[in-house]
Amino acid sequence: MTNNPQAELLGSYWGSVNRWECDENDHLNVRFYAHKMNQALQVFLLHRNLTTHADPDAVLQRIRVQHIRFLREARIATPLRIDCGIARFGEDELDVLQLMVDNLTDLPVAAFVTTIATEGWQVRDGPTVPVPDEAAARGLDPAATHSVPGTRQAAESLGFQVVGRGIIGADECDAAGMLLPHHYIGRISDGMPNLWAFLNSEADSEARQSGAQGGAALEYRLHVHASLRRGSMFCQLSGIRALGNKTQSMAHVVIDETAGRCAATAEAVGVAMDLTTRKAVVISQERRQRLERLMIR
Repeated sequence: MTNNPQAELLGSYWGSVNRWECDENDHLNVRFYAHKMNQALQVFLLHRNLTTHADPDAVLQRIRVQHIRFLREARIATPLRIDCGIARFGEDELDVLQLMVDNLTDLPVAAFVTTIATEGWQVRDGPTVPVPDEAAARGLDPAATHSVPGTRQAAESLGFQVVGRGIIGADECDAAGMLLPHHYIGRISDGMPNLWAFLNSEADSEARQSGAQGGAALEYRLHVHASLRRGSMFCQLSGIRALGNKTQSMAHVVIDETAGRCAATAEAVGVAMDLTTRKAVVISQERRQRLERLMIR
């Protein structure tokens, strides 16, 4: 935070939750939170004259880190607005605060703090917006450092499990053939049922299959290290880093097997959720024992 005068948040997106954007929990899937937030980011930076209409997707390839708080469920037909402002000017980067709100109640739904590389841009220090408590890191420490494995074998040696693999398609990429950032979160989300297959007890699996229980992310931190491209073969590996009474802290690694390097890493704090009460449930002793066996070293 700087000592500059406080700036105004700019309304940068209006939209709503479509049925096809909802997951098995009947609420907005994380990839579409990110997709809407990234559209708002493009609009905001166009207004700030930091990118151009000729290539607004170029700014998305400058995303280095996104720290995300999921604050309330966004269910079908929820009207949404996203307000943006610059929270910090750095030497070669800036942080953009993005607040998604229910446009009917004006209650916050999600908050992103997105770090963007600014090399080559003419960026002058200016007014900033304060980061509210609901957007600040809570269960994930931004200062924490972890090993970044560069291969599938290195990740497996730390205890990560393969839960996703595939090829990046053209429909997931921008005009330059670079993977759009919301698909990193989306591909990781796609792999989660395979992680639950390792972790769930028979009772947990039956509860999920019957629609009685689901899962939800509370907090998320994505690092993009080297962009995946159209045609890249990737492998996703995931594991458990820490356990609370109801929460489980997970870590994810996305390996670009074509280029032989780590493309992205992510951490998340999640809970199992009773889909009737819409409340988090306590981790059972049987499930805890399964989770502990898959802790990352």
